[in-house]
Amino acid sequence: MSELVFEVFISLTLLAAGLLTFAFRNRRNYFIGFRIGYTYMSDRAWRETNTFAGLFMMVFSVLLLGLALAGLGILTFILTMLAGVVFLTVAGFRVAKKAYEEEELSIEAPEKPSEKIEVNVRPYLVIQLLGLVAYIILAAILWDKLPERVAIHFNASGEPDNFASKTLGTLLFPLVVYPLFLVMTYFLREPAFAPLLRFSRRGWKAFAEFTTVMALGLVAIDSLVLLYNAGQVPSSWIGYSVWTFLIVTIGMIFRLFWARGEGT
Repeated sequence: MSELVFEVFISLTLLAAGLLTFAFRNRRNYFIGFRIGYTYMSDRAWRETNTFAGLFMMVFSVLLLGLALAGLGILTFILTMLAGVVFLTVAGFRVAKKAYEEEELSIEAPEKPSEKIEVNVRPYLVIQLLGLVAYIILAAILWDKLPERVAIHFNASGEPDNFASKTLGTLLFPLVVYPLFLVMTYFLREPAFAPLLRFSRRGWKAFAEFTTVMALGLVAIDSLVLLYNAGQVPSSWIGYSVWTFLIVTIGMIFRLFWARGEGT
């Protein structure tokens, strides 16, 4: 897939998502739309948030498509896309929270979120950011040793079966995937971000630990992919790391469910 095709595909996908979100702005559902706790608990929050999100995604997708057709570099495109996604997440959350709070003061009585549980997420965010910085430093050190097309996917035996350009393959992970863990960790402080996850304080700490371990695990795997593409390690190391990551993930999931209802 060429960089232009990738950019156009992302732009059109975002446009389709915006159209669907706007179309379902008056119909709460579990499949389409900007879905967080506040939008589930309040019809007004759902309507206002998805109206905003749908319109924003449509306008932003047209902007991205124009930048793609104008020949914008893939790195700048990804950074622009990431900035838009982060803005949509934060702004959408604020719109939903404001709509819920305004409805709460009116005669309508939306469902109440659970009591706020204070969890200090700063240490987890710092650890995740340090992992991201370590990956970027490694990528900078190995940059001149990387081929123009790098392996980005491997089969069960650890052999590469999909490739991409050096810029896309090396930077797509830290600039698109990794921030998801940071966002989940940051917003877990809000009781209405995911009200169905009725965790105790210890449960929320376990969730923060889970997202942090997942983030660092992916950093480790992608660092090995970098080293493989630079000719520093065999592909078998990647296969071993993926299996190790899966085992750790299963263990962390069991720990999360074990700790979710425990007291402080």
